[in-house]
Amino acid sequence: MLDKSTPKDTPRFNIQPWLSGTTVTVILILIQGIPYLWLRVVGVTLVVVALFLVIQKLSVERRRLLSFITIDELTRVGNYRAYQERMRLEMQRSQRKHDPLTLILIDLDRFKNYNDSLGHRLGNELLYSAGQTFQDAVRSTDGVYRLGGDEFAIVLPETDMEAARHIVKRIQLSFGCLPNRAEVTLSMGMAIYAEEPLNDFFDRVDHLLYDIKANGGNGCQFERKLC
Repeated sequence: MLDKSTPKDTPRFNIQPWLSGTTVTVILILIQGIPYLWLRVVGVTLVVVALFLVIQKLSVERRRLLSFITIDELTRVGNYRAYQERMRLEMQRSQRKHDPLTLILIDLDRFKNYNDSLGHRLGNELLYSAGQTFQDAVRSTDGVYRLGGDEFAIVLPETDMEAARHIVKRIQLSFGCLPNRAEVTLSMGMAIYAEEPLNDFFDRVDHLLYDIKANGGNGCQFERKLC
């Protein structure tokens, strides 16, 4: 179910500051040759201001780049790359602190039929609505990610089964109220991390999701229990 493809046309942010280290050095040397102290002070001040502006520009460009490589362009939630990084961090934290870590995988039932009958534009709008609905249903410390196609992941750190079940109920209720979902429902698999490799953890939850899909969808399965 997971689409691990990456965009082929990845824009590059080529940051080329107009003020290089060599330029700064030359300017400072020239400033030392100015006979008047106040002029030297003014010159150094201008150099400091220029450096500040360059650093600020680099910081903005860095944030833009990080946003591009970690945010799904369509749904505005995290992408697969961000999911992998977050899971690695949370798995390490869970092992260190012995706190529960829950993963929910979500697949939109009958989304292909929705796309085929209503068109890709409305399909994209539904994916965006779904991503925002999931984002609104979780806490600020949780993570929502689009893994590809119509499959999403929700990472719930420091969350046991009972707390995760409440979040699932919120997601189901909120998604069910979307005016543009038509006949689309949600299939979900959910499990708690058991100090296993990331791929094994994902596969375990994905199998639960497949079980729900095979039984008609529109539900959530936690291990062997329906929720």
